[in-house]
Amino acid sequence: MTYGKKDLPYPYDQDFSGIVTRVKGVRESTRAALVNSLKVASYLKAGEMLVSRHLGAPKSAPASDGRKAYWSGLHFLSERALSREVAELDPPFLRQKGAGPYRSTWASHDDYLNDLLAFLFHAMNYDPQYGAGLETRGDWLLADESFTDAIDRTTYHELLAIVRMPLFRLQLIVSATADRNDGIHEAIANQYAGALEPWTKVYEAVIAARGFRLRQGVTIHQFANMLAAVTEGFAIRYLGDPGSGVVGDGPRGNLFGMAVLGIMHAYLEPNDDNPGPNLRALYDVPGDDEERNLT
Repeated sequence: MTYGKKDLPYPYDQDFSGIVTRVKGVRESTRAALVNSLKVASYLKAGEMLVSRHLGAPKSAPASDGRKAYWSGLHFLSERALSREVAELDPPFLRQKGAGPYRSTWASHDDYLNDLLAFLFHAMNYDPQYGAGLETRGDWLLADESFTDAIDRTTYHELLAIVRMPLFRLQLIVSATADRNDGIHEAIANQYAGALEPWTKVYEAVIAARGFRLRQGVTIHQFANMLAAVTEGFAIRYLGDPGSGVVGDGPRGNLFGMAVLGIMHAYLEPNDDNPGPNLRALYDVPGDDEERNLT
């Protein structure tokens, strides 16, 4: 049976123009056709499978020498590993034997890794891995009788969803070396855009429905970025020290929820009151300005 790109599962059936940009080809038309070919999609699938296998939930099985496996960097995304992986793909992906097809598609392994990272961090890849009912959580925040209980539930399940994502673990690795390649910065920025846009809309709806507004001096985008940064900070702490108690045994009282509640208390105010001062004005001590001017 002959397969085409339209037969591939999402997101591999999408247009990779502007995402995969480093394939080989003398003519622009040749490169454009290769970008959206089964061949390229299959190598991207092989890379995604290796990322998920090695950066997914840690496996408890020991290595052959009896020690637990230690994953570091992107060593698992070698040319040899990709060749093995793509040779075992199931249809409609295209099986490729040996290194020849790979080397005829990308001039170097670095070029492939750049295209793979641009693809994996694209917004189209976030939802399939996240897959944890964002709409449901938005409903919790909007409709639950207790706003604080809804915050506890949402933060608890959100944190557990993020730490399960291979993409989040991959992001931590490549962020540490992002200064070596500006393309990584752009890829991660795309991933943030895909993750933050739906949550920003949820926050706007929740703030209005609960009778609040943002305090002067903060925008909804700043608010969403603050919550995203706190989320990632707790996720990193949990991954590095699962026994730290930052999540707890259930939604109520988890430290992440407490932190989010604190941010909301600081930056939200009742919508039926006169606008209050921003936080800087609220916590500035009278006379500070004069003292600063004298120094």
